[in-house]
Amino acid sequence: MNDVWLNPALKNTAPKTAIFADRDGTLIRHVDYIDDPAKVELLPGVKDCIHSLINTEIPFFILTNQSGVGRGYFSIDRVYACQSRLFELLEIEPMQIAGWCIAPEAPEALHGHRKPSPRFIDEACAHLDLSPNDCHMIGDTLVDLETAWNAKARAWAVACGKTQILEQLTAGGIAGKHTLQEDFPACVDAILSA
Repeated sequence: MNDVWLNPALKNTAPKTAIFADRDGTLIRHVDYIDDPAKVELLPGVKDCIHSLINTEIPFFILTNQSGVGRGYFSIDRVYACQSRLFELLEIEPMQIAGWCIAPEAPEALHGHRKPSPRFIDEACAHLDLSPNDCHMIGDTLVDLETAWNAKARAWAVACGKTQILEQLTAGGIAGKHTLQEDFPACVDAILSA
């Protein structure tokens, strides 16, 4: 498995939109520094939702920060094992989605793909021949929203991951434009019905 992969079948297909999703806390239950495939647990409705995206041919990307590698807590192979388990639980082959990015850098690292960098969204959009303005980024943390804002994509927050985002919203600590939904399927439903 690669840290960054873009599906070659989608190059220059110019879709109308694409969806980018954080992994931990958005697609799977959040576990701090997860490195054990046995702890990978899909959140409710995620599998059916991703199957629906695949069936409607909307490009879907997974974008995850995995600083446990950069901090020396575990190897990148452990991250790959968790990613493989995710695909097993989704009951799909990796090449059925549009791509993924595993950003293993520590927070202080420069020039990588680590969110809130828009680098992966920019690269994926160039690959598709699509403007980031027409894309959606869904996640459970402020850094996910910042990634969307930095890429000029539409920002979506889910309430099913880390609790900090709800605390920040309650305290008025998030000024950028975003939409809050209960979970990933609710975000996708709202995107598709718009």
